[in-house]
Formats: sequence, C-alpha cells, structure tokens
Amino acid sequence: MFRNYVVIAFRNLWKHKLFSVINVVGLASGIMVCLLALIDIKGAFDYGNFHPHPERTYRILTDVTGNDNQTTAFATTPLPLADVLKREYGFVDQATRVIRDYAEFTVDRKILQESYCAVDPAFFTVLGYKLASGQPATEPNTAVLTPETAEKFFGLSNPIGKVIHHKELGEITVTGVFQPLPIRSHLRFSLVLSMSTLSTPDRKQQQTDWRQYAVGYTYVRLKEGTSVESFEKALPTIAARNTKDLRFKSEKGYTFRAQSMTTLSPSHEDLAMGTWEQTWGKLATEMGVGLVTLLLAVFNYVNLTLARSLSRAREVGIRKVSGAVRWQLMAQFMAESVVLSVLALGVAYLLLLLIEPMPFVQQWLIGGVELNGTMWAVFVGFSIAAGLLAGFVPARVLSGFRPAQVLRSQTGLKVFKGITLRKSLIVAQFSIALIAMIALLSMARQQNYMATADYGFRSENVLNIPLNDVPYQRLANELNRIPGVERVSATSELFGGHGGDWRPVRQQYSGGDSTRAFVFAVDQNFVANMDLTLLAGQNLPEMATDTNGEGSLGRFVLVNEEAVKAFRLGNPREMVGKPLWLGNTEVTIAGVLKDFRFTTFNWAIKPLVLSYQPRQFRYVNVKIASGAEASALADIQRIWKRLNPYDPFVGQWYNDFLYQRHSHEDDIDFMSLLTGLAFSIACLGLLGMVTYTTETRIKEVGIRKVMGAEVRQIIWLLSWDFVKLLLIAGAIAIPLGYLAGMAFLINFAYHVSIGFETLGGCIGLLLGLGGLTIGVRTYRAALSNPADSLRSE
Repeated sequence: MFRNYVVIAFRNLWKHKLFSVINVVGLASGIMVCLLALIDIKGAFDYGNFHPHPERTYRILTDVTGNDNQTTAFATTPLPLADVLKREYGFVDQATRVIRDYAEFTVDRKILQESYCAVDPAFFTVLGYKLASGQPATEPNTAVLTPETAEKFFGLSNPIGKVIHHKELGEITVTGVFQPLPIRSHLRFSLVLSMSTLSTPDRKQQQTDWRQYAVGYTYVRLKEGTSVESFEKALPTIAARNTKDLRFKSEKGYTFRAQSMTTLSPSHEDLAMGTWEQTWGKLATEMGVGLVTLLLAVFNYVNLTLARSLSRAREVGIRKVSGAVRWQLMAQFMAESVVLSVLALGVAYLLLLLIEPMPFVQQWLIGGVELNGTMWAVFVGFSIAAGLLAGFVPARVLSGFRPAQVLRSQTGLKVFKGITLRKSLIVAQFSIALIAMIALLSMARQQNYMATADYGFRSENVLNIPLNDVPYQRLANELNRIPGVERVSATSELFGGHGGDWRPVRQQYSGGDSTRAFVFAVDQNFVANMDLTLLAGQNLPEMATDTNGEGSLGRFVLVNEEAVKAFRLGNPREMVGKPLWLGNTEVTIAGVLKDFRFTTFNWAIKPLVLSYQPRQFRYVNVKIASGAEASALADIQRIWKRLNPYDPFVGQWYNDFLYQRHSHEDDIDFMSLLTGLAFSIACLGLLGMVTYTTETRIKEVGIRKVMGAEVRQIIWLLSWDFVKLLLIAGAIAIPLGYLAGMAFLINFAYHVSIGFETLGGCIGLLLGLGGLTIGVRTYRAALSNPADSLRSE
C-alpha cells in the first residue's frame, strides 16, 4: 500500500509540474536555511573534541561580585591559581595557564601584527595541540608557529631555529610548527610563546597578583578516579584564603568554579573575557531564523495545495465511493507532501553547495564540519517531519470533502467557510519579509555611510603605505622627488579604524586625574596632509630628533576639542602650553585641533593626543595631485622595490581602506540572500492565493465578460483584495521594521536615519513584486474565454 501511495504521489507531482516546482523550490529554500543552522549546531558540539581526556579537564571560571552585588562570570582567573592547585592538591594531574594578546613581530624587516598565546609547558599535553615538526616552546624566548604564520613569516623555508623579534620581549627562537589547528577550537592564535618569555616587570607582577583576575585562563586536568565534587569544593576555599587581605577598587571579591571541557560549547552563559566557543543564544537565533523561513514555505505548500483542491475534489469523491476511508486519503496526501519534501531536501543541498563558498557561510556556519551518516539521517528525518507538517492541513481538509457534493458539481465548493486564515498567512509572510528588508536596508545604508562618509580628514588621493621596517625619512625623501606627490607624512595608525593606543593621560605625574585618550604617533607634516584644522596654538615644531629618536619634538603634542573638555582646562586657547603626562614622559600641548571622527562610528568622538614618536611610525601617507595618480603610483612602486626588494608593495588608497574596513559586504550579501528567500517564498504564497481565488471565481469572470466588462476592470476586481493584503502587510511591517532597524542603528554614535528613502523603497519593492505576482495571474484569468467557463453547470 505504501508503494502505491508513493507511485500515485509521483504521478500527481508530474501531472502538475508548475505547482510541484513552486512547492519544491519553496520548501527547499526553507530547508536550506535550517540545514545551515543544523550544521552549525552540530559543529558547536564538536568544539574541544581533539582535547585529550576532556571528561577530566576543566577550565576555571571566576565569579566576581561588584559593589552593587551584581555577579559577573569571567572565563579568566588570577595567574597564581594554577601553581596553588598543582602544588597543594594531590588530585590535580597537570595545570596550565594561557594568556591571549596581540603584538607586532618583526621578521626579515617585515612588521606583522599577530595574535599569540603565552603558555606553560603543560599546555601542549593538557589541551593537546599537536606539532607537525620541532619541539614545544618550554624555554624562555621560544615560540611555536601555526603553519599559516610560519609561511607568512618565512615563506616555504624551514622556520625551526629561526628568530622573530619583539620590541619588548627581544629575540624569540622558533622551536616548532603546529599541525593545522582545528577550526572548531575555543582558542585561536597565530603563535604560542613560552610563559617564561613574558619577563617584563608588569608581566612578572601579574603572575603573582591575586587582584588581577582578567589576565589569563587556567586549565586543570585531574587524576583518574578523582571526585569532581572534591575539586569543586576546594576552589571557593582557595579564593577565600588568597583574597581575605586584599582590597579591591570596585569589587567585593570573587570565587572560583570549574567548567568541564565537555560542556565548554555550546556555552550556557555569556562570559566576560570569553573565548571562541559557541553560545546557545546564537544557535537558537540561527535555528529560529531557519524555522521561520521553513514555516513561510509550509504556508506556501498549504496555500498551493488548497488552490489545487478543486482539481482533486472529484478524485476524493470517487475514492470515497469506492470504499476508501478518511485515514487512507490522508495517508495519500501526506505521502505526496513527504515525497515533495524529500525532493526539496535534494534541491536544498544543491543550494547549500551553491552558497557554501560565501565567506560568511564558511567562517560561521560550515567551516570545519563534516557531513557524516548521522548528519544525513538528521537531514532526512528533518525533511520528512517538514513534509508531514506541510501536508497535514491540506490532507485534513481534502479528505473531508463529501462525495455527494463533489460528484454532483464543484460549483460553490469552498475549502473553508471563509479564507480569513489564508489571507492572514499572506499578510504574515509579507510582513516578516518586509520587516527583514527594512532592517537589512538600514544596516546596508549604515555600512555604506561608514565606508563613504566625510570623517573630517582628507581621504581623497591619499595613498597609505606600510613601512615594514623601511626607514621613514629615507622613504619620504625618495617619495618627495616624485612628480605629482604633494606631501608625505607618517603615522602609527590609520584614522577611520578602531583607534590607536588607548591609554591613560594625566595632568599631574602623581595625580589621580587621569583621562583615557587615543594616542597616535605622527610627524609635523601630518596635520597639513590630512587637512586637519588648528583652532589654537601651532603645529608640531619642525626640529631634528636626537640620538634616541625622540628629541624635543617628542615633548610637544596636539590634542582635539574633546580632550580639552575631558581635562576641563577651559577653552582651546587656554589649553595651549599646559603640561600632560604620557606615562612617565611630560609633554606640552602645542595646539588644539578641531574635532573629527578618527575611530569607528560606534563611538562618539574621544579625546585624542598626537605626539611625535618616530619609532612608532608604521604608515606613510602620500598625498598625490589629482590627475597624477597612475604615474605617481608607478613611480612609488618602483622606489619601494628598490628600497625593500623582499616585500611586495601593499599600498592602499585611503578611500579603499575605509570602504573595506566598514562595508562588511560578506555579511550584507548573506543577509540579502535570506531576505530574498523570504520575499520569494512570500510571492509564491501569494501566487497560490491568487490561483485559488481566480479558479473559484472563473464563472463570475465569464459572466462579467459576457455582460461587457473590460479586461482592466476584471483585473482590478480580482486584484483589489490582494492589494489590500499587501497594504495591510505594509502597515504592520513599517513600524516593526523601523524598530528593528533602530535596534541596530542605536549601537552607533553616528548613524543614518530611517526615512522615506528606506521605508518608501521597501514598500515600493513590496508592491512591485506583489503587484507583478497578482497581475500576471489575474491577467491570464481576465483573458480566458467565457465559453469555456460557462459551458457546463
């Protein structure tokens, strides 16, 4: 019997090819989004599978209680904790610490900023990151590189035994290279240093200070047979014993607890100083988006199947007269929906392969996850469940037709007494799609605004060149000789990014009046090159540096208006000549600059200090005359090749830098895909609704045409009810979409507004797509021959 159901299902699907294709594509779109979410959920449980003995390995968390009695969970701990656990508790097999940070490393005159972890020797055995060659980094000033970092630093040559340089840590010898790191890992780094390499006074002080709980991570592996309860009981005792004599500034204290590596991902809580593990909230959001998309597709299946109900009514009547009971008819219709859903699964997989290369999909959803037999079983089970869900309502309705009614005549046959439910589904579909589109367009406009806005400094015809250890003055002298080059300046960071060195600046050396400010190192040409405006005072003076590379130039700084407000030193003119302390160095304010936006638009303008520190220069800014860009660029590349033949030229126009930094095209493309799917599914649902209504009113159309109605009048008659649904959807979606867009934009100190250009454009697209869908179907109905529809009663 089941075989007959399947055969009949395929026959019906083949007979109604258009409806079958529409249903398959609609369900495939929804299933594809759900598959993406299922893959990411599966990947979330794969985190840490490569760690040896995860069942008895734990990460220690710190629960910090503030003065307001609010508790915040940190993934980090004080660094002395690991030594105490290993020294005083016999059930601890091994313990290791991990410190994450970013730093600049110099290799063969190349300056590269990389993420690194400083670790204890036990790191390699406790967490199980395997080496492809060489030895672990256990001695002072040693490091192990990832394969990608090794190639970036040393090309294809063997990196073991070679040296990388760090301005504070000195020379670091490479002792090994990791195997390719697991993609699904809660720790991500470019290289690993031995903990003993961090030998600066500040770093040594951190390793004994119980007050600093946000520095590093502590991992512990227990001995076999150890009771977890005894370990968990010991942690609060350790915290109480080592903090009883400590005084905190804004905390009452803290305690420790253990987090098993088997439950690290998905995480049940958001941890301060967290790592890269997945969270249940993110997974639930992804699955929610997938289910909503699938639900829209299910609505379509219901609408399209019921639209075909008139053509299936006689079939139901004949089957019932022949002795079929209702459950058999329901089984037949459910089998059709399941077959359709399984076909949709195949199409969904093809769509998945099509979008898999998208960077966003690779980075967040698919990367590192293998589709094994279990995953395919889940996919098939999910598609069958989706088919049963989609087919239940049509099967219930169609199997309920009465034979006497459907065999006598189909005239007046109604699937529902009213179609309010189906109209509501159409309104819901288009409302959801329109809300998503308004939010997406708001995001896209904000990203474009950040990428192309006027930041208040010059970005036109300015070429940024990373120095990569090329002497700045030598390069500047060469560049100034090139025809078309108007001015050359230097800076430590590029404006328009995420800021420079965010550090405390004081008015007095020992005072408690420090204010945090962004500190950039620039030269005396920078202000003119960037078209910055001096409100008071003068530019950095032009003087030669001394043998230390600082000179008197390093004793003068420029600040912005926001810094004047932060230090409460009056107006800009009163600020000039006042002293400030940058760390242990006293400087004098030479001038005050007009405020401009030098960081991301997430933040309001912050205090800014520009100082002359030649050792920190990392970029050259070359201002080129209009019309001379091509010739000047060719000359610059030739000079670069002569001065630095080992590094490729990676100069970038300032406008291109701002656009790439803020446009986030990959994310917008992926969200556009989801929004496009939602609108496509909604239009398919509208098509089903229009098809159903025109078929039930076909005799009415025939009569009206016989009575002299014109085609345009009939089109308007059939379309108006659907246009009203679109307008209702628009009325619902506009305020909700506005709120959704503002929920995103409110995160930015400077953002676009949501006005007619956003709302009007989305409504126009809604009416355009919906009107096209309605118009095509009603136009065909209006052109039908009245003789065909009125031939029989």
